[in-house]
Amino acid sequence: MRSNRVSLALFALLCGIVTFIACSKYKDTNLPSTDLPADKAVTASIQGRVLDENGVPVAGALVSGGGKDTVSDVNGSWGFKDIQVSSRFGYIKVVKPGYFTGSRSVITNAGGTNYISISLIPRTTKGSFAAASGGTVVIQAGDTVVFDGSSLVNDATKAAYTGTVHVFAAYLDPTDINLSKIMPGDLRGIGKDGKETALQTFGMMAVELEGDAGEKLQLAPGKTAALTFAIPASLQATTPATMPLWYFNDTTGKWIEEGTATRKGNSLCGTTSHFTFWNCDQPMAVVNFKVRLKDQDGNPLANQFVQLISPTYGAVGTYTDSTGFAGGLIPKGETLAFQVLNPCGTVIFGENVGPTLADQDLGTLTVNVENTKLVFTGTVVDCSNKPVASGFVNVLLDGLNFRAPVTNGTFTLPIKRCSGSTSVAHITAGDYAVQQAGKASTVSVKSDNVDLGQLSACGNDFDEMIDITVNGTRYFWSTQPDNIAYSSNSISSYSQIAGISFNLYTTADMNGTGAYDLNGFGVYGYPNVHLDQVPPDNVVHFNITEYGAADGYVSGNLSGNVYDSIAQKSYPITGSLKVRRTN
Repeated sequence: MRSNRVSLALFALLCGIVTFIACSKYKDTNLPSTDLPADKAVTASIQGRVLDENGVPVAGALVSGGGKDTVSDVNGSWGFKDIQVSSRFGYIKVVKPGYFTGSRSVITNAGGTNYISISLIPRTTKGSFAAASGGTVVIQAGDTVVFDGSSLVNDATKAAYTGTVHVFAAYLDPTDINLSKIMPGDLRGIGKDGKETALQTFGMMAVELEGDAGEKLQLAPGKTAALTFAIPASLQATTPATMPLWYFNDTTGKWIEEGTATRKGNSLCGTTSHFTFWNCDQPMAVVNFKVRLKDQDGNPLANQFVQLISPTYGAVGTYTDSTGFAGGLIPKGETLAFQVLNPCGTVIFGENVGPTLADQDLGTLTVNVENTKLVFTGTVVDCSNKPVASGFVNVLLDGLNFRAPVTNGTFTLPIKRCSGSTSVAHITAGDYAVQQAGKASTVSVKSDNVDLGQLSACGNDFDEMIDITVNGTRYFWSTQPDNIAYSSNSISSYSQIAGISFNLYTTADMNGTGAYDLNGFGVYGYPNVHLDQVPPDNVVHFNITEYGAADGYVSGNLSGNVYDSIAQKSYPITGSLKVRRTN
């Protein structure tokens, strides 16, 4: 079971995202009193999941790391194999329309594989003001940003901006038990002395500015804005008079010390000369920690969730890498409870660590785990009772979708479950070539092998599709094997089979038939597809020919030019789409 204490996110274990959470007294601590390994470039693998604010998997998110791009699948899963990353700040970035950029920084071992989970923060408008006069924007009660008049410029051209400023912002509560899942990077930073340190956070916010045409804005050189962070009631008795301010560098994945936050009553106040994520943090004293886990058969326990619980700070946890390793920084002077949890959240191993007056090495620990692997197999035929040459089988089980490609009429779909309890699986088969799927069926399952026999991919047309051609190459998405999402100013999709995502963003809300220009466009995927609209030289037009009511359909066609930012070439694009309205 997990700790249920209300607490303040404190800092991150370096192997992943373990962020300690303080729920009582503040400790006056200094920079880490232990030597840290030197940062170096290593070849490693990183995989993980992208979730939304409700814990629902996010498909079609662009994930970047080590100079590579990929997209999350229908379960929010993604992975990079053998990429070049920093050993101390292996950095992964996630971009999805409607959300702030998500990210995570991890310690990586050469040849190892890390697992991380990133929850995205909705990118919502918190207010607007006239650039000439300035204004105050309230993110939430007590958390504000104050702008002076005539203080903003177009970030790309550096020209003074005089229109309306639209402020997108979010406040991250330091007492939120889920802070480590949603914050960027982790709670490690680089101080003014250039050294890495663990951080205790007292408040965090994200701020992004846009002009009337969607252009990115920033503060002009020499201009500042005032930040105010309300101190949560549970921390007001222990918050110090001053502490460093830190901004998040979204290129390196590091928090960088810049400025000071001063306490005024029950608020922390500071100034910024540029906008990104900002954080009020106190450096803290730490020691090194490491452990390796193996199962009862001697195999490394990869992607295993572990946590350390402090009697002072509470805790959340991280995942072991492919070798069963977890490690990093933990509070100095604490006696901690080390726990291993199974996927259902049950503690399957525990022991005390410390008092942590020196580095802690638990060595290799053996953990008894329950192996519950489930494998679906079978065949798929089309309407003529012939084997489907290219299709899919979708299994909905335990609230998650699992998909396997069908090749020459056969498929194999292995699934790892957190327990061997009986559950109902919902099965659907589809034929990618003729855009039809069969009727869904159900089967009760536990573990071991399940032969689903012969499935039919016939009778139900795919009712949504995106069909585009770029430089002579055709890309096709449909709602059955893929994932198509619609909002008032965007359409996106991810191909589970082809591994390619599609994103379209209009300059204005789509509210009827007619022509719309795009202010964002992208196709990302394998093996070498990376297309981005680059206005004003390359423009894509979207002409809507059908605009139904909610739950009806939006149909139209695309034409224009797009830019490949890797090859640095421009290509013509044509295509059409039909998607169901969700609002």
